[in-house]
Amino acid sequence: MAKAAPAHREQIALDLLLTGKSATATVAHMAAHCGCSRRQSQRYVAAAYQFLKADITACNVDRPAQVAKLIHLLETTCEQALSAKQFNAVVASCRELRELLGLAAG
Repeated sequence: MAKAAPAHREQIALDLLLTGKSATATVAHMAAHCGCSRRQSQRYVAAAYQFLKADITACNVDRPAQVAKLIHLLETTCEQALSAKQFNAVVASCRELRELLGLAAG
């Protein structure tokens, strides 16, 4: 999959997110299999999340249900990352959860 076009890489990121992979796992997969850096992979994942956000907004999806799903996914990611001793992933997931819940210091 090396040297794929940016639009194709964004689609790969979107597909991985839609299958339930966490952002951290998607970034790692993209960096390992698409011939791009972790930083560039993060950009592709961010673009995929923006697409998901726009799609959800357009469909008028129940926001509380989506928030509950995200909380569950982030907690699961933290648990799996702890088990795998992937502490950077734990920190990243906790940061996302903190932001989602509005627990960050003002």
